Amino acid sequence: MKRYRNILFMMVMLVTMLGMPSIFVGCSNDNDTVLNQQQKSIENYLRSSHNPRLIDEAEVPESMDDNPPFYTRWDMNIYRYIATYYNEGRDALPKISNGTTFDITYTAYIFTGNAPTINSMFATNDIDIYNELVAQGLTPSDYWDLEPKRVTLGDGDLFDSLETALKGCYEGDEVEIYLTYPEAYGKDYIGKVPSKSPQVWFIKIVDVL
Repeated sequence: MKRYRNILFMMVMLVTMLGMPSIFVGCSNDNDTVLNQQQKSIENYLRSSHNPRLIDEAEVPESMDDNPPFYTRWDMNIYRYIATYYNEGRDALPKISNGTTFDITYTAYIFTGNAPTINSMFATNDIDIYNELVAQGLTPSDYWDLEPKRVTLGDGDLFDSLETALKGCYEGDEVEIYLTYPEAYGKDYIGKVPSKSPQVWFIKIVDVL
C-alpha cells in the first residue's frame, strides 16, 4: 500500500511538472498581448488623435512639412514628443546630459488611448493642475509637493524610462512621455494605478542648473 501511494505521488508530481511550462507560457503570452496592445494604442493615438498629429522621427526626412511634429521612440516602449522642439533659440539653452541637475514640474496620467483627463491623473506637482482639481470640487492628495522637483540625471531620481526620454532635452522644454507598462510601474498596483497600466507624463523642464 505504501509503495502504491509513493507511485501515485510521483505520478501527480510528474503531471504537475509537465503542466508548469504551459502555465508559464500562458502567462508570458498574456503579458506579450497586453504589451503589444499598449504599443499599438500609443502609436495610434500619437499618429491620429494627438494634437498635433505626429509622425515617427524616422519619417521626418520624407515629410513635405518644414517643421513636422514628431515623436521619438525607444524599443516601442518609450515614446517622447517635445512640444517646444522648434522654438527659436532652443539650441542655445542649457542641455540635459548625464549628471545634469535640473528642476521639473510634472503631471502623470494613466494612458487610456485618448487625450489625458483629470479623471486619469494620479500625480502632479504642477500648481495650476492642482488648482484645477480644487476648482472642480476634487480633493487632491495631501502628499503632493507642489514645488518643482529637483533631479540629477543618472542618480535614479526618476524612472530609467523617464531619464532616457529627458536626456538631450533643453531648459524650457515641454515634454510628453508615453510608457508601456514595463517602463512604468510594471505589474505592481500602486495607489490608483492598476497593474500593467501604460502611463503618460507631461514634464516641463523649468531650470537647468
